[in-house]
Amino acid sequence: MRSGGSLRRRIVAAYVLLACAVCTFFAVAAYAAMMTIESRLIDRRLERAAAQVLDRYWRGLPLGVPVNVALYRDHDIPPRLRGLGPGMHEVTEGGPPMQVLVRVDRGLRFVFTDDDTDFENIRLTVYQVLGAAFAACLVLAVVLGRATASRVIAPVTALARAVEQDDGKRVVYPFVQSGDEIGVLARAFSARTEELNRFLARERWFVGDVSHELRTPLTIMLGAAEVLCARLHESADLHATAERIRRTAADTAERVSALLLLSRAPETVDAPRIALTPLIRHEMERCQPLLHRKAVTMTLGAPTEVHVFSRPELAAMALGNLIRNACQFTEEGHVLVALEPGRVVVEDTGVGVPDSIRERLFERFVRASADESTGSGLGLAIVRRVADHLGWDIRFEVRQGGGSRFILSWDHPS
Repeated sequence: MRSGGSLRRRIVAAYVLLACAVCTFFAVAAYAAMMTIESRLIDRRLERAAAQVLDRYWRGLPLGVPVNVALYRDHDIPPRLRGLGPGMHEVTEGGPPMQVLVRVDRGLRFVFTDDDTDFENIRLTVYQVLGAAFAACLVLAVVLGRATASRVIAPVTALARAVEQDDGKRVVYPFVQSGDEIGVLARAFSARTEELNRFLARERWFVGDVSHELRTPLTIMLGAAEVLCARLHESADLHATAERIRRTAADTAERVSALLLLSRAPETVDAPRIALTPLIRHEMERCQPLLHRKAVTMTLGAPTEVHVFSRPELAAMALGNLIRNACQFTEEGHVLVALEPGRVVVEDTGVGVPDSIRERLFERFVRASADESTGSGLGLAIVRRVADHLGWDIRFEVRQGGGSRFILSWDHPS
């Protein structure tokens, strides 16, 4: 899992950074210790030797120069040391490394040297050991970091797997009884999942109950309308009214069925191959009364038939909401429905969509107009929900010259 790998890398990086910080601290401490040892062991010893030798020199006594110390006076000073001023020096060029002390006493110049070769070798060995220890610490930090990360990530991975395997039934999450932070997370997941499952169950029950309760009166209305249509066949005006009631009842029954399908998981709904042109013509006919007394023409551009795999109730619901919105918000001009391979385009010359709501256009209860009589703000949200259910895509574009343009597209071959 990507998130697990990222967390593992962060834990390993934390271990490595800690190892680097600790090793750097000890390296600085070792360097300071070596400098202190050099100062106290060599510099002070050389200064004490110089003081004793000069004292014996002026008193005319044997000099008694220590074994590791060499003394040079005036013209005996080697060329590599003649340019040094009074004080302590460390000379590494022109020969073996040495610690040099230059003294000027009573007009004479004295140079005391102490061979640093052994100390430099010791210092190099110490630095090599520190470097090896630093590398070993980094390797150990990576190993410990990975081992710790695996132990830390394992409970999180188990929780993620339990969430992924949740099929809406009651799932017992691991580590729910644990008293640490993992237990708190597991209990939060469990409580949230139960809450979501209860909400989804209530929604399914509501849709199912509404569909069941509406089907009976709709069936009665549809039957009564069909009887009226048969009996009023000779009365044109009354027959047209009865036929409109019959179509409305039939369309309402179809919408109830579509809502019931929409409440089910997409993989449980069959998707037969259907033609879109008849569905679009039917929805345009349903929306034609919305253009009554408006200077608006509605046309369909479908040069070739296009087929999709979908339940006709769901496709009709999405198309109907797009066409109805176009008719409702267009006062003059035209509404064009263009059927093309892979998509349906619905455009109009209406008022368009304000800039302030374009990003939230497909959210529930978002209306293009402040007038509540123009709609509830659910139409486009339903279109988005149907599109997601079918695996389609819906997007909005501003029509050149004013108005709106909605594109409902799909990738499934027809």
